[in-house]
Amino acid sequence: MSDRIIRASDNNAPLLDGDGNPISELELDQVDAAIDRAASVAELAAGQRSWRFGHVIVDEAQDLTPMQWRMLARRTRGDSMTVVGDLAQRSIGEPGRWADHLPPSIKNVTYKELTINYRAPAEVNDLATRVLSELAPELTAPQSIRSVGHKPEAIPVRSVAQELASIVEQARASLESGTLVVIGLDLPPEIEHLTPWQAKGLEFDSVIIIEPARILEEEYGLSLLYVAITRSTSHLTIVHQRPLPAVLADSFNP
Repeated sequence: MSDRIIRASDNNAPLLDGDGNPISELELDQVDAAIDRAASVAELAAGQRSWRFGHVIVDEAQDLTPMQWRMLARRTRGDSMTVVGDLAQRSIGEPGRWADHLPPSIKNVTYKELTINYRAPAEVNDLATRVLSELAPELTAPQSIRSVGHKPEAIPVRSVAQELASIVEQARASLESGTLVVIGLDLPPEIEHLTPWQAKGLEFDSVIIIEPARILEEEYGLSLLYVAITRSTSHLTIVHQRPLPAVLADSFNP
């Protein structure tokens, strides 16, 4: 049990957390009975301020704020969590280390680093590794387990607004099956697309990234560019009107 939890000396007194709030300690049969009266565990938890989950799984944890971490700690019995995240994709601050982001109450941590890239092929992963080496050279670059036989493509255009629709249609026509996404900022409304923030955590067979120089203008732009590149499971196309950023240019020079 975490040191955030304080048990009162009176056997009949409620179990309190570090802020003096009562903690629900329901036995399994009590939980089952309570669920019978509620639509879901989530509804049951929402109706009880003192509810604690026995274990919480957190995905995309690299983007949690200190207040969100505090909320999770208050809702988790004994700070029992499985936390998953990629610090290279952190878009609310510098990547740092996990020790920099976890709340002080979480002290007993077992850290496992995943070094195999199952999503992106080697050709896309090589490009992402270039970005990672500038973004956070202290982080370990994952290794891809497969290759697709074709490298990412960079397409210079005179006008993104005028030429993008045609490029998207050609990419869609050449994709025999699977999914395609356009990732970019400030794009014409008639072009269906996602921003780098919206694309986080998703994967697509074919990815078209629009104007990486514009993405880099955003706060923590290198992280956002890394997110965009690593969405692809096969094809990656970069469309640019402005010169390619230095972090990418060498990969496409003859």
